[in-house]
Amino acid sequence: MSNSMKKPLEEDDPMQMKAQMVAGDPHLMLDCLIEEFARMGWDTGQIAKIFENPVFLASHGLTKRFGHKTIRDRIEQTLERCGVFHFKIIEQKPV
Repeated sequence: MSNSMKKPLEEDDPMQMKAQMVAGDPHLMLDCLIEEFARMGWDTGQIAKIFENPVFLASHGLTKRFGHKTIRDRIEQTLERCGVFHFKIIEQKPV
């Protein structure tokens, strides 16, 4: 898209993504986030980095709420319970 086709940002733009708090169980949210990354094949260290990075508002907010040790323990418990999805891609050469 050329610069001439870009519209200026508007403060009340309905298409602008904004984070906000919602009601719910933070423990369940924590487990769901961990499982989501585990099912993508991430290990404990990779998942922990997401919870330490302030760019990721939801996961970082959970770390501020529960603390680093609790997050790390929960990651390890969840991975022990559900495992980590691993896959291998094998490409065959055309015959």
